[in-house]
Amino acid sequence: MSLLHPSESERTPLASSSVSSYDGSASMPTSPEIIDQMVGELQESCCPTSPAFSIDRPLEIKEATTPLALGTIRVYQWVEFDVLELNSCLCVGGPHADTPFPVTKVDALIKRGWIETDVVANQSHVGHFSVRILVNTENMGRHMRKSSLLECRKLLKHILTYVDKSKCAWNGEWDPDTAFESYLVCPEQESLFYLFNTLPSPAPLAEKIVDVHARRAIEDIFNHSVAGLQTLLYSYQQRSAAMMIQRETYPKRSPDPRKPCFCGPTGQSFYYDKEEGILLLQPSLYEEPRGGILAETMGYGKTLTCLAVILATKGHYSRVPEDRLEIPRKARLEVASLAEMAVARIIDDTVPWKVEFHDLAKRGYHHDRCVDMLRSSFKEYTERLLTPQTPNRNGKRRSEKSVRLCSTNLIIVPPNLLVQWQHEINKHTEVGALDVLVLDHTCKAIPHRDQLASYDVVLITKGRFDQEYRDDDLNTGKRPRAGEQYQSPLTDLRWLRVILDEGVGFASTAAIRTNAMAMLEKMYFDRRWVVSGTPSNSLRGVEVGLAANETISDQEAAQNDLQSTLQKRRRSDVLDRESRDLDKLRMIITRFLKVQPWANMPGSDHASWSRYLSPFDNKGRRRNVSGLRALLESIIVRHTIEDIEIDLSLPPLHNQVVYLEPSFYDKLSINLFSTVLVTNAVTSERSDEDYMFHPKNRRQLDLLISNLRQSSFHWVGFKKHDVEEPVRNSKKHLMENAQTISATDRRLLMSAVEAGERAVNDPGWLAFSTLHEVGVIVDDFPEQAAETWALGQPSQPLLLGTVQARAAQEYVEEHAGDDDPMEGLPGAGLRALQAARKRAADGDRTAAKSRVAGSQLIEEPKIKDQTKRKRSTSLADSSASKRGRLNNSSRPPSLPSESPLRNTKIIGFSSAKLSYLIDQISLHQPTCKIIVFYDTNNVGFWLAEAFEVLSFSFLIYANGIPQALRSQYLSLFNSNPAIRILLMDIRQASHGLHIAAANRVYIVNPIWQPNIEAQAIKRAHRIGQTKPVYVETLVLRGTLEDSMLKRRKEMSNVELRRAEKSLLDDGTMNRIIKEMGFLEFGKGEEGLEGRVARLRVPQKLFGRTKVDETMVSEEDTRTAGSIIERAPNLEPQSQPLTSKRVRIDS
Repeated sequence: MSLLHPSESERTPLASSSVSSYDGSASMPTSPEIIDQMVGELQESCCPTSPAFSIDRPLEIKEATTPLALGTIRVYQWVEFDVLELNSCLCVGGPHADTPFPVTKVDALIKRGWIETDVVANQSHVGHFSVRILVNTENMGRHMRKSSLLECRKLLKHILTYVDKSKCAWNGEWDPDTAFESYLVCPEQESLFYLFNTLPSPAPLAEKIVDVHARRAIEDIFNHSVAGLQTLLYSYQQRSAAMMIQRETYPKRSPDPRKPCFCGPTGQSFYYDKEEGILLLQPSLYEEPRGGILAETMGYGKTLTCLAVILATKGHYSRVPEDRLEIPRKARLEVASLAEMAVARIIDDTVPWKVEFHDLAKRGYHHDRCVDMLRSSFKEYTERLLTPQTPNRNGKRRSEKSVRLCSTNLIIVPPNLLVQWQHEINKHTEVGALDVLVLDHTCKAIPHRDQLASYDVVLITKGRFDQEYRDDDLNTGKRPRAGEQYQSPLTDLRWLRVILDEGVGFASTAAIRTNAMAMLEKMYFDRRWVVSGTPSNSLRGVEVGLAANETISDQEAAQNDLQSTLQKRRRSDVLDRESRDLDKLRMIITRFLKVQPWANMPGSDHASWSRYLSPFDNKGRRRNVSGLRALLESIIVRHTIEDIEIDLSLPPLHNQVVYLEPSFYDKLSINLFSTVLVTNAVTSERSDEDYMFHPKNRRQLDLLISNLRQSSFHWVGFKKHDVEEPVRNSKKHLMENAQTISATDRRLLMSAVEAGERAVNDPGWLAFSTLHEVGVIVDDFPEQAAETWALGQPSQPLLLGTVQARAAQEYVEEHAGDDDPMEGLPGAGLRALQAARKRAADGDRTAAKSRVAGSQLIEEPKIKDQTKRKRSTSLADSSASKRGRLNNSSRPPSLPSESPLRNTKIIGFSSAKLSYLIDQISLHQPTCKIIVFYDTNNVGFWLAEAFEVLSFSFLIYANGIPQALRSQYLSLFNSNPAIRILLMDIRQASHGLHIAAANRVYIVNPIWQPNIEAQAIKRAHRIGQTKPVYVETLVLRGTLEDSMLKRRKEMSNVELRRAEKSLLDDGTMNRIIKEMGFLEFGKGEEGLEGRVARLRVPQKLFGRTKVDETMVSEEDTRTAGSIIERAPNLEPQSQPLTSKRVRIDS
């Protein structure tokens, strides 16, 4: 019988008289003969050809050729005996307990010279041994065929599962109860979010830089002496800019992330690839990319940091790649002039001459001839062409091209940030410090490469950049005819640097490349940067998410909240989202930054991203990714928020939720949705496809809930017949099931009937529904005109619509100089009512077309500006009149002081949120600039109409407005003191927008996704903000949005991610919606005054004094006029703009 190769029968004890084997805690009864035999056979098996090893012989590693002490295989004696026979064998301890010693695989590795072994007896536990494994690593000079190499690596991977790396096991002192220390057991994987927020802050070292010009650039940054930069950098910005230059000019050589460093039991380190089984004593080193991701948190000056880097390295030239050949300069036929030789030497040594000549020019010394000579001299090198070219007449194909080195920076920006980049350049740099070329959609052709190379910065929009890719490998159908293949001038330069602002948009998780990424791969860059505060959903600063939380006044408590949030999200929670984020990051790392070994071509030491960095293995199991932190550290430049706050403390952020009592009409609208839900639930018996919450009705239910959320501001989507139908069904069900219906369902249906009948019997609600208006309650309106202007029955006070109120104002303003401005007012009311009915009919037809198939639900009509034509006609006149008033000091006629129209006042609105906003804006707009975020076009329209009525000076940033015009509006809001309010679609509050001019933010409807809310808030709370920022989210108490906001505060990150697309994806919110009841009406809501939300301070309707009649410069006047004159180009569905928005008088 062999002790090391027991048969199955030998391992199986006798049924009647066998005794149990090893239990891991006590040694088995053995005889000295058996132990001697076992040790001898173990030594012979483990070391068949090496008499140098003996028990208890210490291992000494003295030189690099000495085998590596890998670890120990714990071995114990397994004994099986009965009265007739004694059987024993050697088994492995640890995670493979009771498994036979892997003698076959050990023998195979010994015979191939991969490992050596030594056996040490455990002196404390008889029958226990340590089999030491010593490995001859792959970089010790061994040579073997690839097939044998792969086989041995596979055997080593298997053996490593048995190896204990502890020192006590190596010395033979292991206890059976002690934990097994394996190389394969890793700590639990930290989430991308946690890794991103715990990356070390940059710590640049100028003394490491070999290049004298780069070292000088870093010193200039730290000494605040960057030529042309007129803004002082904060310390953290200096460190970030210096680190960017250091990574560009002195990239580190980092170990292969596939082979992390391990420490053996004797303290010797080695590098092991767990996937391939490769074990090395020395690491494989790769050069880190010359660039990376600038990921400072939102609002902390990433643009300024980039400008500092560009100015500090102005005139620095790109390098000829190591594997390319420089095109030699043509030999001179005659002796060159001294100037020509100087120019040649400057170009050869790549001296940054631009800064020197700029400084000389500032001091009055101009050397135009020298500059022209330097501009016309350059280096070139040959670059292989990857795409075949059409043969010329000689039948030859061009296989290479010449590429010119230059000192130009290419900055690719989203269209909405183009104007902001121009503004930042003008703000932070001296005049003439940078030569900038701007290329947008209006640029039809890209200039020649020589012209491009003459600029310091080429600023191009992403949309225009996409157009430069005209190949057909993306199946775009753009393949040109032979000989006509387009070659973009952008590909004829090796750019010094490319910067992708919000570069995450260039990546795609799809298998097909984006046009932008394909174009980037055709171009040549020396340095590559992505600028984004949130490279992905998971790579987001913890402080950004906390911006959406209500303010904590205690500073220490706020800091604890930050750390608590960070620790809660230390472990990965939403694995599928993290996997998608990693895949998007892969596109940036492999295709743009070209990080080795991930970007290597297959067959050239290519590293599989999915095999090493995916959070799941090929069987879908969760695993640890040890190299992810090192990878992020090698590419990301980012400070922790604690380090930033040492240098910069933004003004306080006060974020609070304002709970408002819903008005009568708010309750009426919200209860109608409850009527629809309750009637459906009871009549369908909450089952089958008739039930609204059946999975097949999900689309209809999502639309209904979306409309319900909008109704907290105002709602006109229900018509009279839409309400009468569920009321009729409820009554019918009550009659037919009077004996069987439960008491709860009876009460619900009766409440539904009451809510529906209350709405259809209310003249105000009928008028809102028919004319698509939001109500304005006016006191002391002229009695002779009240009947023609009233919504519903004329009364005192009078109920108008906002569009009607604006029309009344315009009529009075036009006739203010007449003897009696009220003359003709009744007729104007009839015309306004007729226009409102026509507008409503158009909206109803549009809404009917969007009806969900098979559903009675109708999307809310898209409100159009009925006064658009009139306003468009007066826009140019308005601008001209402003300029005329500036020159002539003339004013339009105003109402006589004794006119009774001056007593007409707005006392409230049908929407509680609108009344609150009007009060707050009236109070704060003289001293503050304000952003109002809305979530639907109709809400934006009603807000704009109300602001027009109140003569607020505002601009709109909405998706229906052309991008160029939006950018100019944003610039005007930030710079012009006459513009006090920015009305902004929450969906347009994208990354990068700078609106620090505003310090009060109102969010009309609460936002379900905290990240979107945080993005909106950070538009104002960012570097450049000098005032405390006040954020208010408006919530109607006791409504669905109240429950929604409370639920959001309770939800974990996992729950938020799962339900980010719809409230219904959260089980708790689903239940809340199912159980939603009816809002109760109070006793004081009988008359019209009790049915509206009253203003704290009534506002004049006629003869208003403009709050924006302030002294501003003539340049501001021209800017405002030129922008407003272009307003007629707006799309019909966009929010209205009027000539009265900006009024500037001398």
